[in-house]
Amino acid sequence: MSALAERVRTQGFALLPAVHPPDSLARIGDALDRVHASYGSPPLTGRGATWLDEGVEIAPPGLALYGLLRFAPELAPELFRPQSLSVLESILGPELHLELVGAVLSDETRPFTEWESHAGGIDDERWRKTGHRPRRETIVRMVHFLFVDPLTEAGPWQVIPRSVGDPVAARGDIHEPDWPGAQPITASAGSVLLMEESVWHSVRPLSRPGRRRFVGSYFASPNAEVPIGRDASLDTLRNSSLDPLLRHRPGRTTTS
Repeated sequence: MSALAERVRTQGFALLPAVHPPDSLARIGDALDRVHASYGSPPLTGRGATWLDEGVEIAPPGLALYGLLRFAPELAPELFRPQSLSVLESILGPELHLELVGAVLSDETRPFTEWESHAGGIDDERWRKTGHRPRRETIVRMVHFLFVDPLTEAGPWQVIPRSVGDPVAARGDIHEPDWPGAQPITASAGSVLLMEESVWHSVRPLSRPGRRRFVGSYFASPNAEVPIGRDASLDTLRNSSLDPLLRHRPGRTTTS
C-alpha cells in the first residue's frame, strides 16, 4: 500500500481496480436506483439546479444526493473496503475521520462537466465562489470515489496530476475540455479512485447511451480545518460498521 500512498503524494491520485465485489455493487446500485425512483424517476440531468428535497439536487452533472446515508443507511457496511482505508490511513494518519458521503447518478444527457477541485471538502463551493483555494504543504483531505458502473473510454474522467505543495490555481478555462497534461481515467466497476482534495478533474460526456453512478466521500486528518458544512446523516451511524471512521470526527464525544 505504500506505493499507492506515494503515488498520491507525487501525482495526487491513485486508482484501486475492482476492490468492491459484484454482489456489493449490486446492492449499492439498487439502493441508488430506489432513491431515484422514490422521487418519481425524474430525468438525471437538468439545465440549472433543481432541488427535489433537502440534499437532493438535479443539475447538469446529474442527480446528486448529499448525505447519502440519510436516504440509504443500509449502505454503511458496503462503501469502504480495507484496501482503500489502508491507503487513506497511511496518508492521513490513524485518526482520520469521515466527513461526508454523497452520490451522483447520470447518463448520456450529462454534458462536459467543467474542471473542478474539491479543496475544502464540504466547503468546496464556498472556495469556488471566492476564487481562492487553500494551498497546503501536506495532505489533510482526500476524496474517495467508488465507481458503481464502469468508467470507459466512451466517457472517461480526466485529472491533472499534481504533487503535494504544487499550485492549486486552475491551469486554464474551466469550461475548456482539453487542458494540457490531462490524464484520462477509465476503470472497471467497483474500482476506487483516491484523490487529494486540490487535484483538478473533469468528466467527459458519454458518447453512447448508458448510466454512470458513483459514491463520493471526504476523509480528513485531524490537521484539516473543521468545515462549516456538515453531513448530519453520519451522526446516526454510531455503533455501526462506520463507527471507527467517525470516532475522531470534530464534535463527536468519544466513549470507551
